[in-house]
Amino acid sequence: MFDAIRQDVAHAIRGLIKSPGFAAASLITLALGIGATSAIFSVVKAVLITPLPYAQPERTVQLFTRWTAFEKTWLADQEVVDFRRESKTMTAIGAWSPGQQNLTGDGEPVRIGVGFVTANLFDVLGCRPLLGRGITEQEDVPNGPQVAVLGYPLWQSRYGGDAGVIGKTLIINDVPVEVIGVMPEGFRLPTDFSDDAAEPTQLWRPLAWDMRQLSRSHGFYGVATLAPGQSAATATEEMRAITKRWTERGFYPPAMQFSAFAVPLEEEIRGGIRPAMYLLIGAVGFLLLIACANVANLLLVRGDARLREMAVRTAIGAAPDRLVRQLLTESIVLALAGAVLGLVFASIGLRVLMTIDPTSLPPLAPVRLDWMVVTFTLVLGILTTMVFGLAPALRTQRVNLVESLR
Repeated sequence: MFDAIRQDVAHAIRGLIKSPGFAAASLITLALGIGATSAIFSVVKAVLITPLPYAQPERTVQLFTRWTAFEKTWLADQEVVDFRRESKTMTAIGAWSPGQQNLTGDGEPVRIGVGFVTANLFDVLGCRPLLGRGITEQEDVPNGPQVAVLGYPLWQSRYGGDAGVIGKTLIINDVPVEVIGVMPEGFRLPTDFSDDAAEPTQLWRPLAWDMRQLSRSHGFYGVATLAPGQSAATATEEMRAITKRWTERGFYPPAMQFSAFAVPLEEEIRGGIRPAMYLLIGAVGFLLLIACANVANLLLVRGDARLREMAVRTAIGAAPDRLVRQLLTESIVLALAGAVLGLVFASIGLRVLMTIDPTSLPPLAPVRLDWMVVTFTLVLGILTTMVFGLAPALRTQRVNLVESLR
């Protein structure tokens, strides 16, 4: 069997070499179809398949408020504290506010995105530092210790991944700040995944609310962990009841129609880009089908030209299943070669896209041709073989020896 397969493969390669026009047309057609599909799959994998960098995103919701003329907006610090006290559907609520600060010393001065977070935010999101520790309640107070947690990219690019950075003092906005931890690779705040994020946060510091001077001025993002058995819908229902009581107490005027609601974190991050991804999947699916149809037509035309060859091989004793296997082997060789060339096209296309407009790709995860994309491409090559190679191969079962030999 091994010798027979080796002979079939060698025969297929010789046949392609002897028909350079057919081979070139088929390979380019397949490579374009498979390459486009692989490139889009790499984007879809990064956007829809890659897990979010949180422990239990299915139990995590992002919180928003709404009122007249504002359908979806921020929280106030007083509202976060009140929700923590009054809510039964949520076990923990964290908050943050993004900003920018100057980082100096240990290299060129840079302006980086900084997230000011409550001490419990990393726990609410279910993320632990890779090195060191997170922010404590004692540090998340006005005039508390000046500490910071670094993001993985900043740790790698500016400090070379040195574990000795823990305990090091940085100068941020001319203030000495101690590094207490480094977050794992891939960690981001939920707002960092947004396309309109002006500057993704690369470093996190205590938000340090003064509990004696809370206000109802909106400017914070909030996220919460749902209690067992609760959902975003039940949390929204409870938040509406709570905000209704706030209005009755005079915290907000009735004309404001103030309310609040919860959105599943998965939906908040991925929901807006799913339709575009499905549209891309459908488009490249049709493109791949067109490529398969074109190659199938080329194989059928080539098969007509080889009817006499098939008839002679049948006449001298070749079994029908042997001929079918030979032609399928030729299709597999062609498909695998097209898949390899398609990977080259996909890699070039992604590099060009990232060079011309890197912001055009969703920032959920790095878009790259990893082992999963390569495996998908090779499997796709085999499957396309069954689509465009089976029909021409089965035609050999109906060869009329007398007519073909004449």
